[in-house]
Amino acid sequence: MNTKEAKDIVGGLTYTSKMPCPSISIPSHACITGAKLVKIKGSTCEGCYTFGGMYNFPAGKLARDKRLSKLYNPKWVEAMVTLIKSRRNYKKGKDYFRWHDSGDIQGIIHLCNIMQVAELTPDCDHWLPTRESAFLKAFVEGGGIVPSNMYVRVSALMIDGLPPTKFAKELSSHDNVKGFIGTSTVHKNEEAIGSSCIAYTQGGECKDCRTCWSTELNVSYPKH
Repeated sequence: MNTKEAKDIVGGLTYTSKMPCPSISIPSHACITGAKLVKIKGSTCEGCYTFGGMYNFPAGKLARDKRLSKLYNPKWVEAMVTLIKSRRNYKKGKDYFRWHDSGDIQGIIHLCNIMQVAELTPDCDHWLPTRESAFLKAFVEGGGIVPSNMYVRVSALMIDGLPPTKFAKELSSHDNVKGFIGTSTVHKNEEAIGSSCIAYTQGGECKDCRTCWSTELNVSYPKH
């Protein structure tokens, strides 16, 4: 499969100014847990950035809708692997990928496919932030493999809330979890828990920081 075919199957990747790597975005209106949280005052989805700014441009909306419609294409995994492996940095050595700068896991099949993409791209570290803990729990407890290059972060649901540490540790205890399952929080009026995201102190960019792709137990992001 060539990259042109892969782009058509997937709908293309996303390149944001903050990330040091590509990501993929689908519509945030398709979020399952997030669609409920966005209506709750004080939740980590309240005022979600994907409902404003550049995410409102028609071309971007159309592209995200297209990616959503293609998630279950039988060649989706192969196409994602092709696009990730076509990256110049991947050929040099270690590369990075972030899942969903907009949107979240859509179901067990979607999560299985994401994990398979990670397994087939061993020279790329994958960061998967998610609020869909039920899908993750079903996947792990059903014997699904979390590959060694996958860094999952289960998000706290409320601003200044505690991270779901117990949940993450319980899932991590399964032998089929070869990678890392940690947590993330959002802080506003309280101190950051664990490692605080430094992007907002350096022009809104990750630059050389790769904490999200690490075994840091919790990463906290300032509410913005």
